[in-house]
Amino acid sequence: MAKGEKAKAKAKPKASRPKNDSLVTWKIEWFPATLSQNKMYTDKLVNILDKRIRRTPLLYATYNHGRLASIGQSDQGISKLKGQIIANKNRASFDRFAIYTLAKRRQLNDLEALATHIAWPQKSSGKNFVRAKNLGDHVRKDVRAWSSGEARKINRTLRPLERRYARSMKSFDKKETRIRKTYLKRIDKAKDKNRQRHLRAERDRKLKVISNQRKRLQPWRNAINSWNAKLKVFQNTKI
Repeated sequence: MAKGEKAKAKAKPKASRPKNDSLVTWKIEWFPATLSQNKMYTDKLVNILDKRIRRTPLLYATYNHGRLASIGQSDQGISKLKGQIIANKNRASFDRFAIYTLAKRRQLNDLEALATHIAWPQKSSGKNFVRAKNLGDHVRKDVRAWSSGEARKINRTLRPLERRYARSMKSFDKKETRIRKTYLKRIDKAKDKNRQRHLRAERDRKLKVISNQRKRLQPWRNAINSWNAKLKVFQNTKI
């Protein structure tokens, strides 16, 4: 084997440096805005930040008494923030701020919109994503279709059961009414008290039989109530 080939065989491959895939490159969090009332301090702070981040795209946030006040972005680095954030011209609106510099400029608008939508979901209509499709419409459509399908399945089981239960209860009502009328006439015609007592006891026995038959339908009633409760959930769910 030649010397050159031996040298190549012994030589170890150089370790490649790990790539920095971090989206946020620099951050300043919970920085006091009250200090920037001093112009000398403001100039020095701007100078320090300008050396570090220059025209790096960034997101910023302002806070007022511990609560998030605003979210914004700058694609020109610190230059846009000199008057708005660092010099704090609107001192009444916030007392602290944060800055996050980003590695990629093309994601700046989407990240600002994402942070705004998370912080104020009801008030973020002005901040839109660049290419994001509205998944909410598809999800609502699918959920409504599923909910309607489930409601139809329940109705296919529930409606026949309700009709059968209603027919049975109506039949029992008719039987009770017929028994009461029949025995009322018999009791009125009977002159003997023992005979009247016997007819009342016989009537009560027949009514008790019907009452027991009604109780056997209680599982039907419970099932109908359960199906109706499920159906109401699907019908009243608004997305």
